[in-house]
Amino acid sequence: MTKKSLISLFLASVLALTACKESADLPARPFPTPQVPAMLGSNLQQAFQYISLHFWDKLYAPGVEYSRDSSLVMGVTPDDFEEAFATYLTALDNVTLPVMNDAQDTMLVRAARHQLSHPESNIWKTITDLSEKYLYDPNSPYRNEEMFLPVLAHLKESPFTTDEEKIHYGHLHRLCSYNRIGTTAADFKYTLKNGRTGTLHQVKAEYLLLFFSNPECQNCQEIIDALANLPEITQLIDQKRLVVLNIYPDADLSEWYGYLPNYPENWINGYDQDLILNMQTIYNIRAIPSLYLLDNEKRVIFKDAPPEKIISWLTRAAG
Repeated sequence: MTKKSLISLFLASVLALTACKESADLPARPFPTPQVPAMLGSNLQQAFQYISLHFWDKLYAPGVEYSRDSSLVMGVTPDDFEEAFATYLTALDNVTLPVMNDAQDTMLVRAARHQLSHPESNIWKTITDLSEKYLYDPNSPYRNEEMFLPVLAHLKESPFTTDEEKIHYGHLHRLCSYNRIGTTAADFKYTLKNGRTGTLHQVKAEYLLLFFSNPECQNCQEIIDALANLPEITQLIDQKRLVVLNIYPDADLSEWYGYLPNYPENWINGYDQDLILNMQTIYNIRAIPSLYLLDNEKRVIFKDAPPEKIISWLTRAAG
């Protein structure tokens, strides 16, 4: 190598090191949230759709310098990024399923592409970890398996996922695919306290609220109280528009019989005598309580949704 070439190589190395140092020394930046165009501001549906589809645009804007500090997420502090992610999910919860799927796929493809070119960015792991925390944790108020399915589809094929993890995510993908929104809910047999039996699909009503509960569950009792004390819910039941099917999916029947007086008499209160729900896993009951709302054809409107969301929907339906 000539002296001139060595000097050029040295200068290039110095410039690269200087650029890296300057990039690392940059302060954390705020998350660059999208701005809804003024023409869409008066139409909430279009505004939510715009935010969902363009939420990440400014984060990846070309030519923007941000700190390469590996304790940050593309230059944003983890707390600020998580707050922004919750805002994104709020918008996503207010769009149609096709828009939601499009937004999720776009987010994940961009995150994977950026992670490959900028390994220090932490963007892929952060987004997928937050997705599992917010969308799959049974205690999360944002939980939504329909939103989590695109994430699982990418995780089980991702180059960032080990073979063992791919098996795990493939299993979760199958579980989350049970009883999807818009599909007919799986039928099952239930038994009443007098020994009579019925099936989910035999219940006739405009809406069916499927409630998986058990006697030891304090949250279950809070939901029971909330539903029983809402005049709109009582109105729907009295009008034969709504049936609440309250199912105990476990095996200790003495406990269930002892707790029966706490259940409203205008509900169908039954148990899974054959333990089909747990043994055959036709419903992904990850935690109790779990609520599903079905239409008159037993198609899923809400799947394992937070009770506040279902109650709000039913209250509007009563009006």
